[in-house]
Amino acid sequence: MHAQQYLQAAVSAFSQGQADRASQLATQVLRQVPEQPDALHLLALCARSKGETDTALQWFRRSLAAGPAQSAVWSNYGNLLQQLERMDEAEQAYQRALQLAPKQADSWLNAGLLSLRRQQPAEALQRLQQARQLRPDDSRVYPPLATALAQSEQSGPAIQLLDQALQRWPDQATLLWQKAQLLREQQQPAAALALVSRLITLSPLQADLHFMLGCLQHDLGDDQAAEQALCQAIELQPLHISAHEALNQLYWQQQDQQQFLQLSLQILAQQPAALSLRYCLVTLFIQAGRDAEATALLQQGLQIHGRQSDLLHALGVQAAKQGDLSQAATLTAEVLDLATIPLPLRVRALIDAANYAMRTQRLTDAVHYLQQARQLSPLDQEIWAYLGTCWRLQGDAKTHWLNHYDQLIDARPLPTPPGYQSLDEFLTQLIPVIERLHTSTRQPLDQSVRGGTQTLGRLLADPHPLIQQFRAALEQRINEYLQRLPQDPEHPLLSRNNGQFRFSGSWSVRLNNQGFHTNHVHPQGWLSACTYLTLPDCIRPDDPTRQGWLKLGETSLLLGEQEQVARAICPTPGLVVLFPSFVWHGTYPFQASSVNAHRMTAPCDIMPA
Repeated sequence: MHAQQYLQAAVSAFSQGQADRASQLATQVLRQVPEQPDALHLLALCARSKGETDTALQWFRRSLAAGPAQSAVWSNYGNLLQQLERMDEAEQAYQRALQLAPKQADSWLNAGLLSLRRQQPAEALQRLQQARQLRPDDSRVYPPLATALAQSEQSGPAIQLLDQALQRWPDQATLLWQKAQLLREQQQPAAALALVSRLITLSPLQADLHFMLGCLQHDLGDDQAAEQALCQAIELQPLHISAHEALNQLYWQQQDQQQFLQLSLQILAQQPAALSLRYCLVTLFIQAGRDAEATALLQQGLQIHGRQSDLLHALGVQAAKQGDLSQAATLTAEVLDLATIPLPLRVRALIDAANYAMRTQRLTDAVHYLQQARQLSPLDQEIWAYLGTCWRLQGDAKTHWLNHYDQLIDARPLPTPPGYQSLDEFLTQLIPVIERLHTSTRQPLDQSVRGGTQTLGRLLADPHPLIQQFRAALEQRINEYLQRLPQDPEHPLLSRNNGQFRFSGSWSVRLNNQGFHTNHVHPQGWLSACTYLTLPDCIRPDDPTRQGWLKLGETSLLLGEQEQVARAICPTPGLVVLFPSFVWHGTYPFQASSVNAHRMTAPCDIMPA
């Protein structure tokens, strides 16, 4: 056969799922026509389909070297880079693809998906709308476009878009699934449940559907049905990690210690090489305060998988928790010495290495690690939080430049919405609406809350008129804050202030008696806000113990006498506190006279638009 015939046969084999056969035929092409770009591209696609990502990268690069003007190859190369979490390189690949073929819908779609992953919904909207305009009959565009609208706090238009798409494709599973997810975020679990039930009739053996069914049953207060659905998801897909997490969280909230983790441990015993389930169990053990069992699972993992980077890193974290900072630093250094570790893990390991260095008075080393991390992830707020702490411990004036508590922390009352005589009158109507959203009876395992509950979904996307009035008043407060800020092209908050913003997350927390927030920062944020709604009587400005107060500046690094609360704020109903997301913050616990007393807030994260 001639090279063109081999190539056509290879493309046909690949389209039929015969990657090995396609690779063999494409290799025949290269024997006749060395560096033939289409054959090299096909070999890249075959390698990627088999999970051979390093090989796929080599084939893509050879194809592009042989034919730099191949738009489709640049786009597919970007897809692989995105899969490998190499987001900046993926962005460059998509831009090159679009320069070569600006009317290629697939490239716009892929670039839009990347923007979503990079938490850039405005850019995603533009790209996905372009893809839809070029190819309105492609149903794949609608779910991510709806996601971009929802992330831009346009949940209503997102639902409308999906409804339009469902008129054309009424049984399209991805559209139904996306609508169910958005309805759940909008606090409409019953409507979401109807869609998921419909999907289950279409695909009764799909584990994801039973997982979502379990979550929705829990939202609706039927924990028995939730347990059955989650167990069904695990029966269908024993390594469905989200179902394991949700089932064990359900048992945790029910305080069912007999069943907590048992099913997951049984499956791990049957499949000891299941690394994802091992990590899941390690995390759950740690969150439940059972560190010895978590460490044992990690050590067993080393015996099975060898010195794998995630295992080594997790063991380092556990060693640090036990006070063995030398062992923690050694294990983390071993992780950083590995040539190929995912970028997020490298950043995390650098931050942890800085943590251990700070706690052993090696501040110069800590700053060195953090500067490396900042080069890899310049917008990560946790890195700035650690740098600010290092500078404070070194006596470096940059800590004042960064944190500038007097200027950057702002505590003022929420503006009174139109139509109300006072803020108290508005809060009297708003508070019961938000209280009804608190359905759990025990804190989630994966949040900073201790002794309380947290709402589901995006609070400020809730269409309830009172919540929308609250949102409008909050937007006014944020606008006033941003207008007062000075300019500084080097500062991580000030340099990104263009006067426009969007809410990237919003929720409500209700702390029960003796509840508190551990000290933390918001790693992927920019600006954070907290509005205080209800407070127990023990929280008052003349309290020397500061019960229930917000504290800023104190870290979670266990620095002992070197810790410092830079500012403490006594909450009052309707107070809004704004602060950079890199500022350490937590709360003092409170002991109210009534066991039913609680402290309810509405925090949110804000990103520049």
